[in-house]
Amino acid sequence: MASNQAKSGISLSEESPFSASGEQVPAALSMMVDSMRSMVERAKSDLENVDQRARADLENIDQRARKDVAFLDQRAREDIQKVDQKAREDIAILDKRARDDHDLLRKVRKSRGLTS
Repeated sequence: MASNQAKSGISLSEESPFSASGEQVPAALSMMVDSMRSMVERAKSDLENVDQRARADLENIDQRARKDVAFLDQRAREDIQKVDQKAREDIAILDKRARDDHDLLRKVRKSRGLTS
């Protein structure tokens, strides 16, 4: 009974027209092995190309992400400065109103003869 299992000792680069028993391998089988070898080599080359493209794409994405993060950081800092400035202005207004109210209260107490 013939076995269809591949022999582990044979590499794809071997080009022997003879089988292990010394019989000549038919031309179709030899052509099939050559075709399979070229397909494996092409697949390996394609895989290397895909890997190179993926690395380049990843580098581009990383650079864009870094630019985006820097831009967002700058915008956040500007927004914080605007909020801080607005808060300082609001505090100044509240402080002025509190001083005015305090002065008014002091005048009212003084006019009514109250001391404290």
